[in-house]
Amino acid sequence: MLRFGFIGLGAMGLTHVNTVTELCGSQVEIAAVCANNADHIRQALKLAPKAKVFKDEAELIAAPLDAIFVATPNFTHVPLALQVLKARKHLFLQKPCGITAEECRQLSAAADSTDRVVMIGHELRYSPFFQKIKDLVTTGEIGRPQMVWCREFRGPFQKKTNDWIQDNRRSGGTLVDKNCHHFDLMNWWVDSKPKRVCAFGGNAVHRVMAGPDQANDHATVSFEYANKVRGTLHLCLFALDFPKEDLEMGIIGENGLLQTRISSMEILQWKHGSRQTEPRVHSVAAKSGLGWGSHLGSDEIHLEFINCILQKRQPLTTVRACLDATLLAIAAEESIRQGRIIDL
Repeated sequence: MLRFGFIGLGAMGLTHVNTVTELCGSQVEIAAVCANNADHIRQALKLAPKAKVFKDEAELIAAPLDAIFVATPNFTHVPLALQVLKARKHLFLQKPCGITAEECRQLSAAADSTDRVVMIGHELRYSPFFQKIKDLVTTGEIGRPQMVWCREFRGPFQKKTNDWIQDNRRSGGTLVDKNCHHFDLMNWWVDSKPKRVCAFGGNAVHRVMAGPDQANDHATVSFEYANKVRGTLHLCLFALDFPKEDLEMGIIGENGLLQTRISSMEILQWKHGSRQTEPRVHSVAAKSGLGWGSHLGSDEIHLEFINCILQKRQPLTTVRACLDATLLAIAAEESIRQGRIIDL
């Protein structure tokens, strides 16, 4: 029986506790939790009444545990991750990989030097829905990729403790916190490294704090890969409210395109020159999972974390695999601030 500890019991932390309890109870003991919110601790103890409660992260990290979930505010990810790996525990680290390029380098170096499993919480890669797109691209259904896109029109961020998510200095910025997920998928599909980015954005509606560090509530991002594939991302946090929020992603190749229809778990395929009047529809059996926005891949990533530990193998979302998504998001935020193209 694996002994797990959980640092951070906000919306995502409680989702991790709940999912592990529901899906992995025969393999995992939730042995320890650490948080400041008394109500969230009570909610976690309802699921895991035998868990020991820690007030200090370092004490939990030093406890006799096999693995630790870190689901804390973004600016604490890397400092806590480095402590966990130094203590030789397996690590599930909520995205992003860091909020600065230097933090990302520190985490990458630490992950490379350990034999522990280090999984970044980019759960979308684990959903059969997005994996189907990867398979269709890999098998040549649309030919050589040329463009990728993401369009996310949704409501504002959930409330966080002390509004840390609204402060660029603590969250890294909206694109880092939120859209590293989507950059990660597009990087994965294209199978190339992003090389430069130009972005525009601002805060037009949801101003929560005074001063220049308020996170943006809308942005447009254009980027280019080493293999010359081009991509775009459009984000608005004052559009459709949950559960009507809209996420559309797609990839265009020399021979056609793939486009998501997530509401019905369908992928639309169009072929160039075929004179199609309707797209070919790939229906995918995929779980929505738990948590805000019912993140696809949530169930699967928790099961895979356990399997990687037990089978002593590395996950799909290692630090090295996911690093470029965070670095692209960091560079996009820098492009908005500086008003220029940023080379990665």
